[in-house]
Amino acid sequence: MEGWKLSEGEYLKKPLSENDLSRIFATIFSPTSKNTTSYKFGFIKSLLDNLYNVDSSLCLSFDAVFSTFAESYWNLILKYNLNQQSGKNAKITTILKGLFISYGYDEVIPFESLSSEQKLEIIKTVRVECSKYVIGALFEDSLQSLYSFSKKTKIIQFNPDVYRYMCRNKVMLEKVNYFEWSRFLEKVNPEDLTHEISNKLDESTQRSKLSMYEQILYEEFECHNCFYCGKVLKDKIQVDHFIPWSFVKEDRLYNFVLACPHCNAQKNNKLAPEKFVNGIVERNKVLIKESSRIDSMYRIDTNSYTDKTINNLYGYAIMNGFRHWNVSEFI
Repeated sequence: MEGWKLSEGEYLKKPLSENDLSRIFATIFSPTSKNTTSYKFGFIKSLLDNLYNVDSSLCLSFDAVFSTFAESYWNLILKYNLNQQSGKNAKITTILKGLFISYGYDEVIPFESLSSEQKLEIIKTVRVECSKYVIGALFEDSLQSLYSFSKKTKIIQFNPDVYRYMCRNKVMLEKVNYFEWSRFLEKVNPEDLTHEISNKLDESTQRSKLSMYEQILYEEFECHNCFYCGKVLKDKIQVDHFIPWSFVKEDRLYNFVLACPHCNAQKNNKLAPEKFVNGIVERNKVLIKESSRIDSMYRIDTNSYTDKTINNLYGYAIMNGFRHWNVSEFI
């Protein structure tokens, strides 16, 4: 049976060496792999962006994955007008343009600015259509080793060996995926639309406005001092991704700290010294304890967050080449 027709699949239970793992991803990204749409690349991006949202059994819901998938394509199709299939419009193009027209907007707005109801409708519609074609296909492309899945329960479960490999090599895999996705889009789009295409792919999941996180950290949890230098925060307060956004590529309250403009600018895209890790882990115990009274819009994900989450992210960021901020030079 062709992979995309599968309703479920179970990853092969066998030990995988580093060479085996490299071969699996070489097969996934092989030029001989047949791709009639860009769905595989969008789906891989969604898996990579959600690596750290798995539960204790390394499971992800289809909704979690296709939330990222839908957001990426909303921006690529509506903002940049990029075709996603050779010869004709991909089904996702028809879906998203149809929903956009039904919402009655005069101009394209970022996915993050849509109402919660509209986002849910888009995610559900995209999941129902696109999960048919991409989940089983990637399962087969990965030599039945990447994950188990069930279209009935709508759950993906990573192979532990593959999961650890993806965490260790997240940045490299993102670059390879963007490269192959760019090559595909260059084949199916006019040259004038593919200018700086890698930047368009990277920007397809936009960073959110962080003002609401500033308010909840400052007012709800009395974070009144810069997390790094300890200076009292007054009118100039900035929200910092403790683990850089360019690595996690999502906004989670447990990864935010408040900082003065000086420290935030100097830290930039680097990792804070390890001595700050315990501070945010302890702070997050308070956040999780109080999470029931905070609206879900703040995205405190108590299902995937544990006391090990920040430590794991920190370690994987180092493995992926992120440099440390030498805080002593500036404080």
